Amino acid sequence: MKGLLVKDMLYIRQNLGIFALSLFVTVICAVITAITGKVPAGIGVEATAFIGILPMVFIADDRRTGYEKILAYAPISKDDMVKARYLMMLALSLAGGLILSLILGIGAWIGSAPMGKVLAAALLFMTTMLLFSALFLPLVYYFKKSNAVMLIAMTVSSFISMGSAVILLKKQFDVSAGAAAVMFVTALVMTAVSYVISVRVFRKTDI
Repeated sequence: MKGLLVKDMLYIRQNLGIFALSLFVTVICAVITAITGKVPAGIGVEATAFIGILPMVFIADDRRTGYEKILAYAPISKDDMVKARYLMMLALSLAGGLILSLILGIGAWIGSAPMGKVLAAALLFMTTMLLFSALFLPLVYYFKKSNAVMLIAMTVSSFISMGSAVILLKKQFDVSAGAAAVMFVTALVMTAVSYVISVRVFRKTDI
């Protein structure tokens, strides 16, 4: 499982451009926060654009390159293969939330904005990331040809991005840190359920 995690990290390193849009949007919002003294909590949803599909991209890449078939002969169980993807999803969620908190936190400190909104934004980022992956990962494991699922996931990601951008511009998105925390805990529970489903589905799937 460790080797699979390392392989995914190398893939991320080679495709850092995926994070460019989210980082750009976060920096812009940090600047706005520094100027206005208001933290747009909805940036937590907007910044998740396309990052949420990464765990599915890893699986699709394994199938495209034939790496998944090689893993069938490696000393790694199907359960561990699924576990590696979910651990990577949690790691990406946590890392993204920390980076978002740091960048927005600097803007909030300069603009004397409430840090509670920064926490809410970070929790919303992690919540969106977890929910997105929890919804689509079982489908990717169920269908051997994941292109259709990937297309649907990317379409949904685009709609989420555009929808949250519109809400941000209209300044109608206001979530407290407490409400965001409840959403995050709910997302963790749904992720656990998604993991169990993915394991059961993948056990019955021929690689």
